[in-house]
Amino acid sequence: MVQKFEISWLLLDVEASKIFFHPATQLHGYEKNKPGVLSCPAVLTKRQRNFTIKAPFDLKLRFTGTISRPEIRPVYPGSSITPDKLQNIFTLSPREQWISDDYPVFQITTPYVFCSDAPCYINQVFPRELIGFGTPFRLIEGRFPIHAWKRPLSWAVEWLDLEKDIVVKRGKPWFDLFFETNDPSNSIRLVNKEITAEMRAEIFANHDVTSYIKGTSQLFEV
Repeated sequence: MVQKFEISWLLLDVEASKIFFHPATQLHGYEKNKPGVLSCPAVLTKRQRNFTIKAPFDLKLRFTGTISRPEIRPVYPGSSITPDKLQNIFTLSPREQWISDDYPVFQITTPYVFCSDAPCYINQVFPRELIGFGTPFRLIEGRFPIHAWKRPLSWAVEWLDLEKDIVVKRGKPWFDLFFETNDPSNSIRLVNKEITAEMRAEIFANHDVTSYIKGTSQLFEV
């Protein structure tokens, strides 16, 4: 019998938190005993552990600088978020921190936090629904233990084709999440919870530790 593994998710106390979507299951279209691709146990098991986070606003970004002096600007119309609000959550990384000298890296912070009482790793990956559609960016994917490291997720990307604008549409896939547990037969159940003072303090204690020391993964070994 498949066991449900419960994972809590919450939103930080941010302005306009109402615009952020609940994580969406990737089991859309699945009907028990219905023939088709989703009836394959391998496909079904994978989808049971995958969720999609949808973009909370419209955003159109244009690269207006040079590689040596990178500059990124929002384009209007095409963006619903105002420049001052975008500035609060947008960070263009210094060139020395890029993965490649040719591809600028930037990130947008999100208020999403996932946590678990039992050992569990979260994987943030490029959205399945956008694969094959020629996006001019590549998501910087990551993996970390949500039972030991409670922190908000970021949408971090490499800009691969600087001649093309990056376009994000509200309600469309922003990034996907995949969860690993000790029992690979588990199916995942996400539970929305209110942030507590204790949780807020723990998140703050973990905030931006990579800016202070290297080898931060050792802080979260359990």
